[in-house]
Amino acid sequence: MNKTTPNSILIVDDTQENLALLTEFLQYKGYQVSAARDGKRAIKIAKYISPDLILLDIMMPGIDGFETCKQLKSCDSTKDIPIIFITAKTDMDDLVMAFSVGGVDYINKPFHKEEIFARIENQLQIQRLNQQLAASEFNLRELLCEYQQQSDQLQQIVTLVVDGLIELNRSGNIQHANPAVEKLFGYSAKALHSVNLSRLFAEPYATQYKNLFSHNELESTKQGIFKEELNVKNAEALGKRLDDTEFPIEFSLIKNPSNKNMYLAIIHDITIFKNKEEQLLQLTNIDPLTKLSNRRYFDDHFEKIWLQGQRNKTQIAFIMLDIDLFKQFNDTYGHQAGDDCLKKVAQSLQKNIKRPGDILARIGGEEFAIVLPETSKEGVIKIAEQLKKDVQALQITHSASSYKVITISLGIAIADSYQSSNILHQMADDALYQAKQSGRNQYILA
Repeated sequence: MNKTTPNSILIVDDTQENLALLTEFLQYKGYQVSAARDGKRAIKIAKYISPDLILLDIMMPGIDGFETCKQLKSCDSTKDIPIIFITAKTDMDDLVMAFSVGGVDYINKPFHKEEIFARIENQLQIQRLNQQLAASEFNLRELLCEYQQQSDQLQQIVTLVVDGLIELNRSGNIQHANPAVEKLFGYSAKALHSVNLSRLFAEPYATQYKNLFSHNELESTKQGIFKEELNVKNAEALGKRLDDTEFPIEFSLIKNPSNKNMYLAIIHDITIFKNKEEQLLQLTNIDPLTKLSNRRYFDDHFEKIWLQGQRNKTQIAFIMLDIDLFKQFNDTYGHQAGDDCLKKVAQSLQKNIKRPGDILARIGGEEFAIVLPETSKEGVIKIAEQLKKDVQALQITHSASSYKVITISLGIAIADSYQSSNILHQMADDALYQAKQSGRNQYILA
């Protein structure tokens, strides 16, 4: 490992996006980067270029990361290259296997730059120090001291980003916790000692955890995320901090292989993942222009509301509406004005649809649908009248309309015993057509 040239790193991952992201990170830090998308290709490249370090994905087509590592460690020219495994989840079985086949460390997906750099530099530093030790026994004590100091510093950086690790006794009480646990939950290590782990869970998970360990019923099957024989892997739960705030976690619980009377809990904060999941759900269900629910959301939920109404024998009110002469409005004032009009109309409609179970969705260009569970004829007529008045009160100029402002037409259908939700939808659509044929700016009850 020559100090005057950049360290070389071989990345092995079958996902192009991961290769591109890691390559960008490492090249930015000045490393020489090579890449392979499968284990066989990685072995050939490693034998040819002898990289200083290998980042190796566990899950790959063909030979997986574990087998690739075994073959690299069995070859004289590659056996001393440090291998850091890349894994999507902190599964204890995978981690044990990773170290047993010769891996020196692991990096979790999604990637965190600080963690990547810290773990890589830690291993490269170990390599540099080992070579220095081999070259000069005279400087052994000084090099060991330097290694220990630098390793401790790097370990402090790493502990800021690793998952929470907790050692428990047979009663479920905390015996040891790493610094990540203190950071995640807000407790000091001293405050956590001998505290039951259930304190770190929100309900109902706290009660489930207490039941798991109560009366030493360690082999009985319990409900919830906690399964028999205290073997929980990657279960989602809610953590509870010292200040009583709650956050989503991924939780694993296993027996400590080195002490049969102790257990190891692994806690991973999945707040970022959950936030991204929620954002993605919003993107798939929300109309980007009006911010109302879109046709996809409407189709998914209307049938559920219909079936619930049939089971409970309750009425469902359905309103179809659209903006009168909207094509002429676009032709006259332009599409930007049309978009602004749709936004304002959507906001006006939203003010009158307030109950959590109601649906207001944009299902076409200027067409909207409203589903009102458990709503009477008088109730839906009152809402329709208010919707019509509020839109007209926006006073959006429309020279092609006989009213000289933007208006809406509405078709209403009420059902408690129709054969299908499609019939209710069609009745409202027919009523809307009648409203438009009868002069617009009005509602018709089917």
